[in-house]
Amino acid sequence: MNLYNFDPNTKEYLMTTIASADPMETKIKGEFIPLVPAYATLVEPPKTGEGEVAIFNGESWEIKKDFRVSHKICDENFNIKDITEIGEIEENYLITTEMAELIKENPNNFKIQNNEIVQKTETEIKEEKAQEEAERIAMLNLTAADVERAIYKAKGLDFDDVITLIQAQPLTETGEPLIDIKALKIELKANNFYRGNPYINQVGTLLGFSSKQLDDFFETNDYTKLLSE
Repeated sequence: MNLYNFDPNTKEYLMTTIASADPMETKIKGEFIPLVPAYATLVEPPKTGEGEVAIFNGESWEIKKDFRVSHKICDENFNIKDITEIGEIEENYLITTEMAELIKENPNNFKIQNNEIVQKTETEIKEEKAQEEAERIAMLNLTAADVERAIYKAKGLDFDDVITLIQAQPLTETGEPLIDIKALKIELKANNFYRGNPYINQVGTLLGFSSKQLDDFFETNDYTKLLSE
């Protein structure tokens, strides 16, 4: 006769063993009476499918979902947590162990979409990296002296010469100057020049500097980056 053993804590089916005879009861009744130890039953458990486990409730078996091995829990901040309980998962997001490993390696490659954790596309990842790089470049800064010195070495001009050059430019179709001179003069008084300041691009274009040249210059504070691509 079979005995069906279950875990003392979770009550999940563990294994099948052969029952031994209860010596006292077998002798009294004159027939084989199985000895049923604690955490075992004579009730046969049902067959379970993938991701399921049989649980003994004291009288019979119940089939419940079991995600402990195959899945993990992920929260909205992409923190991964093991599943220790048997049954349906209602908290946060349920993901496979394979996806959990990928998230651990690089959580920035994943997003929440339609209330699910999904992997970003290669295009999305590239665009985000490009945006992050653009934001980093925009925050690069040099002193006013650094910038004026570099312009002088590259073009032989100081800030006053730059103002004069701008004033000599033809007006736009709306009758406005190419660059707001008064606003630019205020910007030129700043102690630090940030690469993301739009006047940097405007003046740079006027002086013949490409965006890449300006990026490289602000990255290195090397005026030679303004001399050639």
